[in-house]
Amino acid sequence: MGNITLEQRIDEEIAQQLLHEKRKKQAQSGWAPFVLDAIIAAIVLCVFALFHHVIPFTGEQPQPVTPPTHQDTTVPSQPADAHPFADKFTDTVVKTENSYTSQNIAITVEKRTQGSDKSLVTYYVADVYLRSTDYFRTAFAQDKFGQGIKEDLLPIANRHNAILATSGDYYGMHANRSVIRNGTVYRQKSGDGDVCVLYRDGTMKIVYDKEKFDAAAEVEKGAWQAWSFGPSLFKENGDTLTSYSGYLASKHPRCAIGYYEPGHYVFVLVDGRADNYSAGLTMVALSNLMKELNCTVAYNLDGGQTAQMAFDGNIVNQPYKNGRVVSDILYIGEVE
Repeated sequence: MGNITLEQRIDEEIAQQLLHEKRKKQAQSGWAPFVLDAIIAAIVLCVFALFHHVIPFTGEQPQPVTPPTHQDTTVPSQPADAHPFADKFTDTVVKTENSYTSQNIAITVEKRTQGSDKSLVTYYVADVYLRSTDYFRTAFAQDKFGQGIKEDLLPIANRHNAILATSGDYYGMHANRSVIRNGTVYRQKSGDGDVCVLYRDGTMKIVYDKEKFDAAAEVEKGAWQAWSFGPSLFKENGDTLTSYSGYLASKHPRCAIGYYEPGHYVFVLVDGRADNYSAGLTMVALSNLMKELNCTVAYNLDGGQTAQMAFDGNIVNQPYKNGRVVSDILYIGEVE
């Protein structure tokens, strides 16, 4: 039947009070109180059924699924230096122009170039180490879930104290793609693209058979985030893409997430459509770049004018036409 709402509890309490008062008068009023009691009980049952079965939700509403108890990548009984990336972290927060380290997070952002002249490409690589997936988070524009809700990337990132942030999968543009954010299922539908899933144990995988993707079942298995944009930048056998004929197959700004092993990730932002600075990459070229970075899993996120990266409160890349509003972001930040 689901959880009883506040309105239903109030209705029931009122009904109980009325019943109590009427029963005091039963000896004086004959059978009339019994009829009144029955009417009141029927009204309460109708209200309960109305809230649970008849009145529909309006708009696109979250479909929350209670996630399992979080399993940190560090066993509590172990000393902190037992973590596989213990040497990447620092006892206190240490910040430089392009890096951030703390007890739980280590990030280094590098600006790189390849090619020359008209084929020149400028891109940013953010190498990320995390003690736990608690620090790999996502956020919605205006902190609301639903289609058509948008906001500039930087205000979202700053509001959540993000150290590093990139544009997400633009879930708000599609109504038929799965959405799992911070362990909660917001949209169950599988859609028509590859799904990238990050689990609480730090592992990441691509679900290629999207028609069988079950968001609720994945959360039961420990899914922490799931993005439905794509494509996967590697084939199922791990090879790079050799061709791509989908939408925007030519050179454009790109945004991608890559995975090495639990707790080690890379965010890649490629600028494009800018002469003498960065032409952008094709999907095949992006696939090759992620392989050159030695990723074991790589996934394409929303690019083009949307593609942006923020670090330490500032946009670090040069978005095409100054970027555009987004529906969601990926970010790394300390747990508040």
